[in-house]
Amino acid sequence: MSRTLLLLLPALVLQAQDPVIPGAMEVRPGVFVLRGAPDDQTCAAIKKQHITHVIDLRRDGEANLNCESESVRMQEMGVQYLRYALSKTPPAGDFDFLRAILRDLPRGAKVLLHCNNGNRAAAAICPWLVLDKGMPLEEALRIAKLAGLQLPETDAAVRGYIGSRLKA
Repeated sequence: MSRTLLLLLPALVLQAQDPVIPGAMEVRPGVFVLRGAPDDQTCAAIKKQHITHVIDLRRDGEANLNCESESVRMQEMGVQYLRYALSKTPPAGDFDFLRAILRDLPRGAKVLLHCNNGNRAAAAICPWLVLDKGMPLEEALRIAKLAGLQLPETDAAVRGYIGSRLKA
């Protein structure tokens, strides 16, 4: 076996493992980004993983939007549910608000953010990773893209926001 392949094996093994929450990526310990709305399988995993907070970033008129039902279901599981409609090009105030929510979570809290396809949920996490957790921008963007950040205009909004806060 080649030395290069041996060096890659641990990464390949980690990628082959089943996700802790189906359809979600853990971007930091206890912080998950889900592509899509929680279904029965996701809810079972949320309960099993002791997720304490779910942040729903979908906007009115999106597919599978049944916030009242999702809110009730999360409350029945003992999970705090917050809906905060986020556009694909979030303004600075939205990033500020979501960073504050993530910063102010109680110690030991586990949070799952979701939208319809992961784009906005991954975008919401990126500034927090850079500005509050000290992650280098390119690493945070790489993680956000793996988690679902895909639209160029959303990427530009994230970069613009982070750039403006780093200059301040």
